[in-house]
Amino acid sequence: MLRRYCSVIGISTILMGGFIQRPAVAAASTSVEGAAESDALAEITVTAEKQTQNLQKTAAAVTAISADTLIEAGVGNLIEAEKLVPSVRFQAEGDNTQVFIRGVGANLDFPNVEPNVAFNFAGIYLPREADSAAFFDVQQLEILPGPQGTLYGRSAIGGTINLTPTKPGFNNEGETLLEAGNYSALHVTVTQNVKVSDSVALRAAADYTRNSGFMVTGADSKNDPSLRLSAIINPSDRLSVYLWAQGAQKNGYHSNLVNKGTDPATGKYCETCFFYGNAWDDTRTGPYAAPFGQPTRERDHYKTYMVGGQIDYQFDGATLSYLPSYLYLDSVPLYWLSAIQSSNTAHYNQLTQELRLTGTGGGPLKWLVGLGYYNSRNSGTETLFTNLPFVFYQTNVDADRLAGYSAFGQVTYSLTDTFRLTGGGRASSTKRTANGFEVVALGGLPYDFDKTYNHFDWKIGFEQDLAPKVMVYGTVETGYQQGTFNALPNTPTYSNEVQPEKLLSYTAGIKTRWLDDRLQINNEIYYYDYHNLIIQAYSIAAPYNIIFNGNKVGIRGDQLDVLAKVTQQDQVNFNLGYSRSRNKDVVDPTTGISYDGLSPPYSPDWTAEAGFTHTIPWGDANIRAHIDWRYESSWFADYIHNKGTQQVPSNKGDASVTYDASTWTAGLWIKNMTNRAVIAATAAAGIPGPATAYMDDPRTYGVRFTVKY
Repeated sequence: MLRRYCSVIGISTILMGGFIQRPAVAAASTSVEGAAESDALAEITVTAEKQTQNLQKTAAAVTAISADTLIEAGVGNLIEAEKLVPSVRFQAEGDNTQVFIRGVGANLDFPNVEPNVAFNFAGIYLPREADSAAFFDVQQLEILPGPQGTLYGRSAIGGTINLTPTKPGFNNEGETLLEAGNYSALHVTVTQNVKVSDSVALRAAADYTRNSGFMVTGADSKNDPSLRLSAIINPSDRLSVYLWAQGAQKNGYHSNLVNKGTDPATGKYCETCFFYGNAWDDTRTGPYAAPFGQPTRERDHYKTYMVGGQIDYQFDGATLSYLPSYLYLDSVPLYWLSAIQSSNTAHYNQLTQELRLTGTGGGPLKWLVGLGYYNSRNSGTETLFTNLPFVFYQTNVDADRLAGYSAFGQVTYSLTDTFRLTGGGRASSTKRTANGFEVVALGGLPYDFDKTYNHFDWKIGFEQDLAPKVMVYGTVETGYQQGTFNALPNTPTYSNEVQPEKLLSYTAGIKTRWLDDRLQINNEIYYYDYHNLIIQAYSIAAPYNIIFNGNKVGIRGDQLDVLAKVTQQDQVNFNLGYSRSRNKDVVDPTTGISYDGLSPPYSPDWTAEAGFTHTIPWGDANIRAHIDWRYESSWFADYIHNKGTQQVPSNKGDASVTYDASTWTAGLWIKNMTNRAVIAATAAAGIPGPATAYMDDPRTYGVRFTVKY
């Protein structure tokens, strides 16, 4: 959407040399949850590789975040989870959430361009517009970086994000969360289990978020209700049926973009300047009054409804699982691109099914095989000057249909008690058909597209236990994103096809625990060979900016994660990510200009995170104080590094204090303590520009209460 508007290894791991007798290069995964009342760190289980396993025995850099951690950190959506995950950018672009992991992501929110990181809810893939809805009643959030073509396939070229909702319990317990804060904020979550019988349990979870808006006009506000109903039915010891249905709406006021890159005093270029000292001021007054109307808050119109489930049958030595789902989504927002009222619509109907068989017999062989199918139909348009008689269509996709089939499998075999080999693959076939009309400025002629993409992804790797709690691993695997099209008609001299993306990754890591499970140090190094990056040509004078393939991008990096239980009352976490992503062969086909050596969009070289929790026993309760800090080096919002699209190095801090009496808690919290202005999705252009930007949230603070019953 923003780009369409433009038309008008790494870290040294010698950390513990004098502290531990053997080499201690840390493994590349961590959890931000530890043991609150123990000398040892908690054992964490994850399902990132579609089997339940200990996080420290998973040969991947998984970050696992528990429900309690999400609540205390005030994480109410995917964007807010960024502060807990190394080497990522999670940011708002209207009703979408843009996700970048280790420099891999998609900054084009076109109907015909899929995200490069898959978001899965209860094992079901969701489109990017659906991942911006509220998080509530979550059991665990897992982030798995790097290509996951074998187990996930669709849109997983840069990694996967798996959100697991809390399932019904066989009891009658419930919980209420109540938060209030500045900007007239109110957040309520209510959950309730109902034990119908020894074999049937129900759960209801309702969530409501409201605030008055972070922008001066009242834009970027929430009035968002959500509801989830779920059931577990166990007809026999072998058969388990989990069903869920969820609905969410956004009835607040959509976020506006602000002008960035012009000094309001001189009218000259200034990279870090906004019009006002308050970066969230979206008004246009004085010499910069909007020529096409005065920006105001515009109502968001967003709703999504989903149903899904998982049916498991236990055979002797294997479990057969079936995961069906259906999603409906409708998004019709209005907002101001600084000085121009605009709309960017999205409509989805999606059906997915997965059938997999997982070995449970034990022994030296661990395996799973599966079949997948999805059928997704979506459409969308973007229009500018929607408040004027001369509405200008920027893009128009009347129908974009994807139908995909796949067969996949993965096997891990223990050659010895300490050495294991892993291999896997996925064969997929995806048919894309589309039609619409090109923009009026080019004639408004009809176009169509029809292409089938057949592909095979693969994975090989090893694991070696050097000691009971020291494991090294190495993996080579691929990722793939099917091709797409430009919303233009084919001619004898022009093809509207955009080629598929391909990524080959090499990773090596080590995972360790020391000092009686009080210290965890993990590290992973990686190199990605990334071909055919889908990006968009830039020309502010062009009536249409084409999508094209950047031939090659190279990414190398290192992720260091440290988690320590210093005392029974004190826990420290530290994450340091280095990800050097650079264009190696990226040439704009419309101009012939090379952008080699520049970083792709939203790719900071460095990220660092640190957290500290101190627990004070207080009678039968505890007082828990926590602080988080995150640093990002500089990054640009496009591959050209246009003026106004740079975010200079930034850091943010959050803090909370919680009184925990087991059955109830009360606490104070603050986010973005220093009120740091950080841009989110941004693009060159504007009046006067040179860029317009969405903004991350300003400083917020409030109180939080929870009660269990």
